[in-house]
Amino acid sequence: MTHTPSVPEPLTVKQLINSFDWNGTSLGAQNSWPANLKIILSLVLDTSLPMVIYWGKGNVALYNDAYAKLIGSKHPALLGRPLMDVWPERKAYFNQIVSSIYQKETIKYTTDYHIPGLDNQHLTNTQIEVTFSPILDDHNLVQGMLSMITHIKEPTVPSSTQTIEQLIGGLAHDFNTLLAGIIGNLELMQMRIDQSKLNMLPSYIEAAQKAATKATEITHQLLSFSRRQTLIPHVIDPNHTIKALLDTFYNFIKEDSIKQLINIQIQLEPMIWSIFCDPEHLKNALFHIFKNSCESIHSSGGHILITTQNITITSTNPLRQFIKPDDYIVIMIEDNGEGMPPEMISRATDPFFTTKPLGKRAGLGLSMAYGFTKQSNGHLGIISHPHKGTTVSLYLPRYHRPLMIQTLDNHHEKAKIYKALLISQDSHLCMLLSENLEDLGYSMAIAQTRKETLALLKNDGFFNFVAIDIRLLPDVKEEFIDAIQQICPKISILFITGYEETPSKLKKFINAQSFVIRKPITHTMLADCIKAMENARSKT
Repeated sequence: MTHTPSVPEPLTVKQLINSFDWNGTSLGAQNSWPANLKIILSLVLDTSLPMVIYWGKGNVALYNDAYAKLIGSKHPALLGRPLMDVWPERKAYFNQIVSSIYQKETIKYTTDYHIPGLDNQHLTNTQIEVTFSPILDDHNLVQGMLSMITHIKEPTVPSSTQTIEQLIGGLAHDFNTLLAGIIGNLELMQMRIDQSKLNMLPSYIEAAQKAATKATEITHQLLSFSRRQTLIPHVIDPNHTIKALLDTFYNFIKEDSIKQLINIQIQLEPMIWSIFCDPEHLKNALFHIFKNSCESIHSSGGHILITTQNITITSTNPLRQFIKPDDYIVIMIEDNGEGMPPEMISRATDPFFTTKPLGKRAGLGLSMAYGFTKQSNGHLGIISHPHKGTTVSLYLPRYHRPLMIQTLDNHHEKAKIYKALLISQDSHLCMLLSENLEDLGYSMAIAQTRKETLALLKNDGFFNFVAIDIRLLPDVKEEFIDAIQQICPKISILFITGYEETPSKLKKFINAQSFVIRKPITHTMLADCIKAMENARSKT
């Protein structure tokens, strides 16, 4: 019998970057790269929109997997090479772009494009929209440029072109602004540490964290724009979710002289039913609706009322045309802002519809909330009247099983009596999880390859759960997961992903003891996931 040798999986761009000899480039050794380049690169690698960084005077290229697919046979030759070396046929054109970038201008253009070296007739008439934005340092000097590419499948539809330009252009502007906030505060922190002036560190840390949180939101919007979001549902208490968001709501309004006077009230049904949905997407949906309400209020007498209630939709209820008759909970956010006319209400959830002027980001918030409720077998309703206000209602199906509490018990008295195995080659992720897990009562072992993983599972005793960084497994090989489950049939698996499309590839592996967690990972998020896994394990 003839044995067909297995073909090794191609390396991801991140793996190529980590194994590349950077000493021969103007960037030098990777451990000597400036902190702001590392931060920007990390964000670029974790988005599914094609993006490329051209760094320094030599415009050395660093890009992500989505961009690698777009440039075809130019990959991996472009990685670590100056822009002009790989695109000599467009030297004059790129010279103009570089000149404009160093004048701190943002360049956008749409062009026909054919992937180099790929003979695919269907791509001959493909159009791409490209945005080049300058990357500035803390002294407002240009360090390089960031390019984002939007693949437009239907270039003949002119109505979407302006909105795509508006969306991507605004995102690029916000992206650079937030990166400047992160990088600038990190540099100030380092300066003050060197000067032994530590009293200002908390304010720098807080400012950097705020910018990073907003950058995370932009990354999720990019992912949602480029791919349909995938939901990871859990059983949750909607009242608990709203209470947990109150600090976020107040922090949003406190820096605006008008908005900080908004009166926020909540009226929550004491015996609210449980629901089964994606908690992070629910929080995002509620925040974006709240944000829209705040932005519609332009006077000091503004108020926002957030209510929850149980509702049974019968066969005679008008809502039956949108959702099937059943038990639901409804979350309503009501404001007394400027309201909307009927023609605007009908388009409010359109992902490309915006009333914001050109140059402002055409947010995807309401369309994301609408998509989330539909994917959760619910409904989003809008009632609005000009100059009188708007009420947005989220209807989500009742979950009839007992609620799983999503708060982690204090493990300080049980420190390190639990064990976790992390499968990852990302040193930053390993450090983050190691410290967080220690606080939660876990010790952690690390494996970087399939061989190391299986050896540890066989020889190193019992693990409470295995965490798998999906970037290590581009296609999440079924036989690898099967091998883990054969050695430890009842082990819980935590899949760690930075991509919205990944959970759809993991559906066959997801069960009552397996969970998916998205980057960036917070301590609270990790604690909730571990508690959910512990609860699931205790029921088996």
